Amino acid sequence: MPELAEYRAADFEHLWELDQRCFPTGIAYSREELAYYLRDKSAVCLIARDQERILGFILGHRDRRGFGHIITIDVDPATHRSGIGSTLIEAAEDRLLHAGCQSIFLEVAVNNLAALAFYKKHGYSVLKSLRGYYPGGLDGLLMRKQLTG
Repeated sequence: MPELAEYRAADFEHLWELDQRCFPTGIAYSREELAYYLRDKSAVCLIARDQERILGFILGHRDRRGFGHIITIDVDPATHRSGIGSTLIEAAEDRLLHAGCQSIFLEVAVNNLAALAFYKKHGYSVLKSLRGYYPGGLDGLLMRKQLTG
């Protein structure tokens, strides 16, 4: 099982490179966008790693109004279906719950069926469609999970 660690500035390039491998151009974050989200005072970024490399990460933040937002969850394609994504999302949910969040929101592309199934498996439900949310006019879905402590 991978080790979970907090984000460190030295991890930035590895996270950006992983994001580029996980998402198509236009959906993957630019260096500037990723740096912006990581600088947020309320950012929660957890990294799954083995001794040699980063296997995945999750980035989210908490809002003063009592909700969390998952910005991205990236898992190395070579390790899909190994439980790393589940470990990351469960750890982030726990952090956000203990930070006072009552629910968590996230967005997912309508054509990302694997991610949609993953989020539903973890208790997220679709709230609404986001027309033209992604580049090229691709629709997104806004999803939410109510947290309980």
